[in-house]
Order: sequence, then structure tokens, then C-alpha cells
Amino acid sequence: MRKRAILTLSAVLALSVASTVYAHLTGAFADFLVTVNDESTTAKLKQEVANTKQQISELTPRIEKMKSQYEGNRQVAVDKLQFYSEMGLDTWLSLLLQESSPADVMGSQWLIERNLDAYMRDLDQLYLEYKQLVTTKETLAGHEKLLAVIQENLAARGAFLADNPELPLDQLANYLDIDWMSEVEPKLMAFLEEDRSLTEQHTREWAMSAQEGHDYKLPETWLNERSQLKYFFRSDHIYTVFQKPSLHVILIGQVLKAQDGVATLTYEAGFFNGFLMPGTLIEELKGFRIPTEQLQLLPGVQKDIHVQQSSGALLLQKP
Repeated sequence: MRKRAILTLSAVLALSVASTVYAHLTGAFADFLVTVNDESTTAKLKQEVANTKQQISELTPRIEKMKSQYEGNRQVAVDKLQFYSEMGLDTWLSLLLQESSPADVMGSQWLIERNLDAYMRDLDQLYLEYKQLVTTKETLAGHEKLLAVIQENLAARGAFLADNPELPLDQLANYLDIDWMSEVEPKLMAFLEEDRSLTEQHTREWAMSAQEGHDYKLPETWLNERSQLKYFFRSDHIYTVFQKPSLHVILIGQVLKAQDGVATLTYEAGFFNGFLMPGTLIEELKGFRIPTEQLQLLPGVQKDIHVQQSSGALLLQKP
């Protein structure tokens, strides 16, 4: 925050008509006047920290257990592969040729095929274990990154108060309001508009970017690679982060289906430099949109499709 500029602007405001200044201070950050020193206003943010830490603590031992199981099964697969390689196709064919009757040949062939089929099933299971391990690790990494971002937002609150010690509440509220209107709101709303246009026009591209088999999903990585903002997709909430030097905003919302059938990121709370944002500001911030008609153009999708939140991606589920 540019203190000198803010102090100058505040002095000008102080020389204005008292009623005008008062109207400004009781505008967007009216609640801030009485809650600036109330730590309960960060309760939701701190609860998100606690929840994220709990998820990390639960995932960490699971990952270690899954890793141990996977490595054990992988070694079994390696041993089997080495056995089949050393035996060679010629050895199997010689066993078939040594049989004295067609029935014995067919029996030996059946045993070989059964063993090979069982081995392929083991490999498929091993691959599934590997994918689950990778997904769980990615979820844990996402939780850790989100935790760091939330803690940065909380730290910004302490820095703001430390930079402006012993100032009256109305002056602090004025500073916060000025920073929001001049440094944050125009850029944040422009970035949200860009992302809304991006998702509305390129939903199919987004879904096709991470298709696995017949399933579709919308990964946060695709959006983050194209956005000026940072998104964290979780099963409970979607977090949107706007960050500049000395400015830190976290918006918390959910992807909900609107009356027109469009899945929309709807914000329910927000924190600017660790301070709870007024509801009047949250209402002005519109998240990205996922048009149903775009989803229906995806290969294999003929009817409505449900958008479900998950860690790292939005899952598209067919009815």
C-alpha cells in the first residue's frame, strides 16, 4: 500500500464535506468500521486453514500405505515379467508340441492363456494403484498449496495493522476502501470477466484436454494456465486468488447450477488482506460459467450433464 498517496488522499477527503466522507466510509466496508479489531471476522478463513490441515494429516499416512503396497506389487510384477521373458515364447511352444493329443495341446494352451490373462489383470490392477497414488499425491500437494495461500492472506491482515498502528477505525476503513477501489476492484472484475468469457467459449476444449476413457473433467490446471487469477478446485469449495504486492484477495464459492441450466461459480465469501469482505462486494463478483449446451456437444454426451466439484478438477457426470 502506498502510504504517502493514501495519506494525501485521506487529507483531501478530510477537507471535504463531512457528510460526503461519512457516506464513503459507510459504503462498501461499513462492517469493517466495527470489526477491524475483531478476530472473529477471520473465523471462516481460519476454519479453512484447520480443515486443510486436517485433510493433509489424513492423506499423508494413506499415501505412505498406498506407496508401500504399490511398490510391493510392482516388484511382483517385475519378477513375473522377468520369468516370462526368460521362459520365452519358444519354451511355451515346445511345451505345446510335446503334448501327445489335441486335447492335451488345448489344455496346455488354456493354462498358458489363463496365466497370461491373470498376469494382465495384475498389471491392470497395478496401473490403477499407481494412478490412485498419483491422484492422492496431487490432492495432498493441492491442499498444501492452498494452505500456504490462506496463511498468506491471514498474514496480510497483520501486516496491514502493523503498518497503520493506533489509527482510528474510520481512517483504517478509509485506507482499506481506497485500496480496494483503486488497486483491486477494477483489475479483479476485469480478470473475472476474462475467465467467464474463456470458459463460456472454450468449455469443450477444456473438457477434452483431460479426457480419460469415456469420462470428462475440467482440470484447474487448464484454467490456471490461461488466467490472471489462481484457482484451487476442492470438493467443498472453489477458491479464487488475486494477488499483487501488498494486496491479497481470496474468494470462496461453489459451482452451482443456475435457473438457465448453466453451471456457475458463485461466490459466498471473500477476504481482502485478511479482512472479511462485505456481502455487497461479493454480490458484484461473478465467477466463470459452464454452458450446458457446450457440454452437450461433447462426444458421447446426448443429455444433460452434471458438474461435480472434486480436488483439482470439476467432474462431468452423465445422467
